[in-house]
Amino acid sequence: IDFLACAGHKGLLGPLGTGVLVIGKRREEELAPLMQGGTGSVSEDPHQPTMMPDKFESGNLNVPGIMGLGAGVEYLLQQGVELERSRLEKLTELFLTEIAECRGLTVYGPTGAKGRVGVVSLNLEQVDPQTLATILDQSFGIEVRSGLHCAPGAHRACGSLERGGTVRFSFGHFSSEEDVRQAAESLREIAAQF
Repeated sequence: IDFLACAGHKGLLGPLGTGVLVIGKRREEELAPLMQGGTGSVSEDPHQPTMMPDKFESGNLNVPGIMGLGAGVEYLLQQGVELERSRLEKLTELFLTEIAECRGLTVYGPTGAKGRVGVVSLNLEQVDPQTLATILDQSFGIEVRSGLHCAPGAHRACGSLERGGTVRFSFGHFSSEEDVRQAAESLREIAAQF
């Protein structure tokens, strides 16, 4: 691995604002620090140390966030990562099956749950993504994310950019089969109205 970056607040159950960046040994020399000073390890030097991880850690670390992220990861490891992956795959498969007959539905990505991570992006032909998200929230109490999801290039590639993106259903550690069935039923009900 050269680089691996992930948000801490999604699948890792950490607080918002946390994340992980892993830099492979052969790549760490290629990168220059974004900020200089304030490491605490070589305080007398105005320049960043060359040792890792200090090279990229200026200023005060978000200790509460790091501890929260650590607790989230520890919890997932105790529960079993493979068990969690399998559970999310089953929830995703259930959702895809439940919405398969939805009129005017476009699902982006793999047709089955394999290759997905508990996320389904979709559009209803008759409703723009923002309106669909608002209806799901206000009429059914279901929160989804609509728009470009910080990835306009991905939406350009899959053809949803001109629509303003997609509606993203995300299933996580605290999602149940009942949650998934309710989301699917709500989507079917909305599709039937248009």
